[in-house]
Amino acid sequence: MTYILRPGARVARGATYLFVQNVVSTAIGIAYIFLLARLLPPPPSPEMGIFFVLFFVLGLVQVFGAFALPSASTKYVSQYLAEGSAERARSVVARVLQFSLLTSTLLSVSLLFSIELMPTAVPGKSMWAPLFRILALTSFFVIFHSQFGGFLQGSQRIKELAVVNLTNTIVDKCVAIYLLYMGNGLYSVVYGWLAGYLLSTLLGLVLTIKFLGILEKPHPIKPLINFSYPLYISGILVFIAGWVDQLFILPYMGEASLAYYGLATRAAAVPGLISLSIVTALFPQLSELHTRNGKESLRQAFHVSTRYAVLISFPAILGLAALANPVIAIFAGAEYKEAVLPLALLCLAGLPGVLGAAINPILLTLERTRTALAITVISIFFNMAVSYFTLAYLNLGMMGPAWARIFASIVGLGLGVYLLRGKVEINFDKEALWKASVASIFMVIAVVSAEKLVFHWYLLPLYVAIGVAVYFFSLVALRTIKKRDIELLHDYLPIRLKQMAFWLDRMAIAE
Repeated sequence: MTYILRPGARVARGATYLFVQNVVSTAIGIAYIFLLARLLPPPPSPEMGIFFVLFFVLGLVQVFGAFALPSASTKYVSQYLAEGSAERARSVVARVLQFSLLTSTLLSVSLLFSIELMPTAVPGKSMWAPLFRILALTSFFVIFHSQFGGFLQGSQRIKELAVVNLTNTIVDKCVAIYLLYMGNGLYSVVYGWLAGYLLSTLLGLVLTIKFLGILEKPHPIKPLINFSYPLYISGILVFIAGWVDQLFILPYMGEASLAYYGLATRAAAVPGLISLSIVTALFPQLSELHTRNGKESLRQAFHVSTRYAVLISFPAILGLAALANPVIAIFAGAEYKEAVLPLALLCLAGLPGVLGAAINPILLTLERTRTALAITVISIFFNMAVSYFTLAYLNLGMMGPAWARIFASIVGLGLGVYLLRGKVEINFDKEALWKASVASIFMVIAVVSAEKLVFHWYLLPLYVAIGVAVYFFSLVALRTIKKRDIELLHDYLPIRLKQMAFWLDRMAIAE
């Protein structure tokens, strides 16, 4: 089979930039949570629970204020550049910035006044109202940060997008950690967010001016809104889906359980960054390929993207599930051991998403935004219903919402495959799927055996090394690594690392 994506290896290279950025960001984030869990009072004190509430509000502002226009920017900027019309691409930038200035101002002012107008008698207002005032200012920059990310992604400046995101992470966490050590408590968190989004927004502006420009007659807003509004609704629902179980836990189980479950959800999200990196790099490339080569390119892109998402993400997800106990011990401390079982289940909920990593980008490329919305709505309401039922009637505690995520993820994958088959002929890389699954099972057996033989949290690096070695040599024994994989690896590796591709080539097999 010929793989259209290989010649420039732009998707692989772009995914690698984002993956490296995500790895660095995740490492910083782990250190941040490590310190946050230790410098803030542990449960049953409410501080960590309040932290997740603040984080929810910040995310809500970002989802509502951006109007899903970053996706529209990615779609139309990449399309216009592929057509050789840089002026039309700049017109998209001009219109989105104009629109965002209005929405960010309105949202910031609305958030500020909602706090000021709240009755003084509301419990705890004197404690958290100042935090929300800082959030109101931060929200202005959060929206612009998202829009500049869409511009850079659309122009396929994936490396620059990774730099902008990494700048946000580093500045945010460094400021927050410094202020935490100075004893500023939760104020450290919100000041860190303000500093991170301010600087990364300015950097995004500079890079957008450099590679695209912002001065042009604004693009008509109607096609942008028509493309983005189903995604806007979908984005809101997806955001709520990511929080609905936590929002149910808060009234049914309290702030302490929210702290446990919130930490588990953050840890479980780490392996998903791999497939997210592939998807982020894939979307603008798919728009260009579809413009030039039609639906055949989408079929081939689906096959090759699922191959690498499965081979890389499956072991990461199952490995984290197997290592949930030492990970939580390092991630947050022994006080958060109740998060271990939820973490293991939440990891499993990520497996169906890996299989369907390319479904949503292909639907967006085909402008089937209503179809993408329908998939999201159904899976989200399924998640909400199961979360509520397991908490309110079955009293399963944190296990209930975790199982709800697994079921909702399976439903979302099934719907996506069913609805996409009517638009594009798709096929999974079944060989990669079963071989990655078998190799991952061997890895889990080896890791769990090592844990049972000698367990201590400080042996986590050893467990990881054992898992990686078993998985890699299982792939080799199963004859999984192909010559085309090595060719792709050679295309995008830096010159100093190309020797790695030559070494791996000895273990690869021909088609």
